[in-house]
Amino acid sequence: MFERTLFGFCLLVALAPIGCGDDDDGGTDAGTDTDTDTDTDADTDTDTDTDTDTDTDTDTDSDTDTDGGGDIGAPCSCEVAACSSAGVPIPNGGGAENIVGCDAVPSFAGADLVCLRSYAGALANNMWFANGYCALMATLCTGTGSNAEQAESLLCPTAEFGDYAALDGCPTGYVGIAFSQDVEVTIGSLTLTATVDNKICAKTCTADDQCRPDETDPIWDDEATQYTCVDEKDPVLFCYDPRNLPDPADYTATQY
Repeated sequence: MFERTLFGFCLLVALAPIGCGDDDDGGTDAGTDTDTDTDTDADTDTDTDTDTDTDTDTDTDSDTDTDGGGDIGAPCSCEVAACSSAGVPIPNGGGAENIVGCDAVPSFAGADLVCLRSYAGALANNMWFANGYCALMATLCTGTGSNAEQAESLLCPTAEFGDYAALDGCPTGYVGIAFSQDVEVTIGSLTLTATVDNKICAKTCTADDQCRPDETDPIWDDEATQYTCVDEKDPVLFCYDPRNLPDPADYTATQY
C-alpha cells in the first residue's frame, strides 16, 4: 500500500676512370695489360614498407535512452535560483529556459512547461517525483480564511502559474489530471490558507514498465520510486506516483 499525500507546491516568501700509361723507350715491349674492372655489384635492396595496418575500431555509443526522450513523463532537473524557494521546488522553475530534460514536450495553450520534483521537509507538502517528471500544467490559487488577502499576496505568487482558465485539455495522446487541494502554511505566528486548483498533462501508458519503475529517489534516501501505470480511473491509465494524488474520488483523469 502506498502513502498518499496531496500534491505540494512552494508556497514561501523562492559547456600533425680506369687509368693507363705507355712507356716507349725504343724496345719492343708494349704494355699488354688488359685488366678491366668487372665488378658488377649493384644495390639490389628491394625492401619496401608493406605495413598495411589500419584502424578497425568500430566502437559506437549504444546508449538507447528509454526514459521518454524528453517528452512528458521523462526525467528532468532545474538548478537555478528561480527553481526553488527556501529549498521547496517551484514546478515551472521561473521559466521553461531553466528546465533541463523536457525538450520534446509539446507546447499547449494555457499550460506552462514544468519539472515536477520531490520534496521532503516541513515547509510544503511532501512530494514524490524521483529524478523529476516533465509535464504541462496550470494552477489557480485562491486565498481563504480570515487572512485570505495575505494568503493571496504571500502564498499564491509561487503557487500559481500557467493560465488555468485557458488550459482546456491536453495534447493528443496524453492524459489530463485535475484536482484541488487545500494548503496551509504558518509563517511565525501567522497561519495562511489557500485552495490550489491543478490541471496536469501526464504520460499515458498500458503497463508499469513504461513509467520508470526501477528508479530510486535521491531526495528520499534513494528509496525505490512508486512510479506506476495508475489505473484508478480505468480505462484511462497514466504514469504517475500516486502518492502525489488525492483519493480517486477527488480527482479526474481524461484521455486526449
